Amino acid sequence: MLLALVIWGWFAFLLLADYGPEFGDGALCRGPLVGPPSEDNLCRDPLRQWPALLGVLALAVIATVFAAATIVYAKILSRLAHRDGLGVRPHD
Repeated sequence: MLLALVIWGWFAFLLLADYGPEFGDGALCRGPLVGPPSEDNLCRDPLRQWPALLGVLALAVIATVFAAATIVYAKILSRLAHRDGLGVRPHD
């Protein structure tokens, strides 16, 4: 679950954060979701292009689905164990 959260945070950072060399009050290049794309060669970061962003999104979705499936599976096993009496201690 923590890995999924970290990947979602990385994806949000890549989409929203400004990057590149400092220019005036902030960075020269705007995040892909925040502003219009810059035509400057300094803004050609491969991780900020849409194919790479979609790859990071796919990793985030896969990690989230895996974490959710693991949590659901653990809860089902726990409930089945309590229903069958496996979680109950015998009385002395």
